[in-house]
Amino acid sequence: MDQSDFPITDVGSLANVVRAARIAQGLTRDDLVNVTGLSPKFITHVESGKPTSQIGKVFVLLRELGITLQAQTSVAISSKVAEQARRTRRSPHAG
Repeated sequence: MDQSDFPITDVGSLANVVRAARIAQGLTRDDLVNVTGLSPKFITHVESGKPTSQIGKVFVLLRELGITLQAQTSVAISSKVAEQARRTRRSPHAG
């Protein structure tokens, strides 16, 4: 399986990766609707780069398409600080 790196700099670039991954896997939007439970309209919004798409649902779609995101920071974050941040996060919904 070919793997590629695509910089995600905005909603549009994420939309392009989502659409390309779907097409590369031979999936239709209806296929994604069936496996993710998301609406066809939502998937269309993500693929068109609509900036108000719900991030939790976006991650459902990304997981199904085998897309992972990584963050690069301009500051050094030690594993100790990363663990502290994970433990003290306020939202029970964050990943």
